[in-house]
Amino acid sequence: MIQAGTASEIITPARGIPLAGYFDPRPNRGAHDDLKVKVTLFRQGDVVTGFVSYDLCFICMNIIDAVRKKLADAGFAFGNELIFHATHSHTAPYPAPFFGADCTDKAYLDDLADASFRAVRRAWRNLADAELFCAKEKNNPLAFNRRYFMKNGKVVTNPGKCNPDIVRPEGPVDEEITVMAIRQDGRISAVLANIVNHTDTIGDDLASADWPGRMEHELQTKLGSGVQVATMLGCSGNINHFDVNSKTDQTSYAEAKRIGAIYADIVAKLIDKAERIPDDTLRTATETVEIPRRTIPEEEVRRAEQIMEETKHFDGGAAMTSEELAAGAGPVLRFFARQLLAFAKEWQGVPAKFEFKSLKIGPDFVAVSFPGEPFTQIGMAVKAASDAKYNFMVTLAMGEAGYICMEECYPRGGYEILPIAETGMAHNAANIFIETGKKLLKRYL
Repeated sequence: MIQAGTASEIITPARGIPLAGYFDPRPNRGAHDDLKVKVTLFRQGDVVTGFVSYDLCFICMNIIDAVRKKLADAGFAFGNELIFHATHSHTAPYPAPFFGADCTDKAYLDDLADASFRAVRRAWRNLADAELFCAKEKNNPLAFNRRYFMKNGKVVTNPGKCNPDIVRPEGPVDEEITVMAIRQDGRISAVLANIVNHTDTIGDDLASADWPGRMEHELQTKLGSGVQVATMLGCSGNINHFDVNSKTDQTSYAEAKRIGAIYADIVAKLIDKAERIPDDTLRTATETVEIPRRTIPEEEVRRAEQIMEETKHFDGGAAMTSEELAAGAGPVLRFFARQLLAFAKEWQGVPAKFEFKSLKIGPDFVAVSFPGEPFTQIGMAVKAASDAKYNFMVTLAMGEAGYICMEECYPRGGYEILPIAETGMAHNAANIFIETGKKLLKRYL
């Protein structure tokens, strides 16, 4: 029989620590709600694996390596089998340098590693026999492909509400929501939910776990305050919550609460009809893959240099609203030109190594992790190749790779295609992600 253990620790930053997610750091003025690191462990015999879930914008190997070392020093041999991932909250501290600038708080990062270790250790101590139940359905009314073909033939990301120049979305949305409920001692002790959507609904300078935190709150009201709810974001690099056909303002804490409540209702109904996983044989697999960073054509370098010259009168950072990004205002152009020039100088062509990990429970459940923010088509392609009934595609895991766009997207436009600091993977990275995901599925045969 499989065993499960869960635990969490609060990782809310002290007032004043900068929040990540946008171009410029915003010193936080407090918190809407607490950020957490949540651990879900599974054990069967000598096999131990699971998820370490962070309410952070992204997670990098600096934190993962620190936690692994603490676990190894304490005699835990399974640190390399865990899937570390983030929920992509844009109202959370910097876990590592971002956009080429180091806005991290060393004391916070030290506390983060300590809290992660404590949560894993407590989850280990909490291991007990468990029954696993899963359910899924295509029901995601809050997710929209955020890249749109415009009348001029180009693609724009977040082109603005009711923009008359919108023609159609560039691509699909993976609308499948999959959940796992862990039952122990006659009660639900934890819920895992795999949902495809972005986590950027608030836009202010108060720390928050965004809609995943509000979803947990709502589900705890329904299921019991002791139930831990961990959200794994599916492939949603080109997906968000903005309905461009509605004039309603969708950037506020109230929006995070609204989305969290709706997802909580969907997840609760799925739990009610979830079926038990009869075969709980636990297996894991890892693929370490080297992915090249792209090279920058000389004409793009010259154009970036020209933009820097033309916009040198801008002395502030770029505006942070989606609409101003889409409009490509002067400060925005200057920001991305600076990023491209830095990338061309320091990172182009330099390969990066990433761990892609998976865990499988019997023939019915599989989780596959991806670094960065893969476009939704990547997760859909891997799911289509899976024989498992229930599939978790877990993104923002095991390091930062930036946006992983479909290869055909690069000539079209939108800011996801632009190289940023040390990310900027090669244009064929999506194909590498899909093939690696498929390879991990076959590792279990």
